[in-house]
Amino acid sequence: MKFAHIGMNNVVQTDRVKAIIMPKTKTANRILETAKANGSFIDASRGRSHRALLILDDWTVIASCKTPETLTKRFNQTPEELAAEYHNDPELELLEADGESEEE
Repeated sequence: MKFAHIGMNNVVQTDRVKAIIMPKTKTANRILETAKANGSFIDASRGRSHRALLILDDWTVIASCKTPETLTKRFNQTPEELAAEYHNDPELELLEADGESEEE
């Protein structure tokens, strides 16, 4: 089982993701509204603008503040590359300043 960091200290199981799409299209808006109506929408962006929508195998939709290009790169990283990037992520510094830590 492999996980990828999708921003704002959130991770997703990579083998469940079937598509990563841009949120500013008519099709994406339809998918997003359907997911919200069905209760299968997860906002992992912490209120930031949605830059990508991840569609899982069960049609759950996850909004991320990272771009599809960034997410694709992270999905293809080795565990060592992921650990190095995760520990140098400026988002974690912001979270720690808010009183949160990596261990939570």
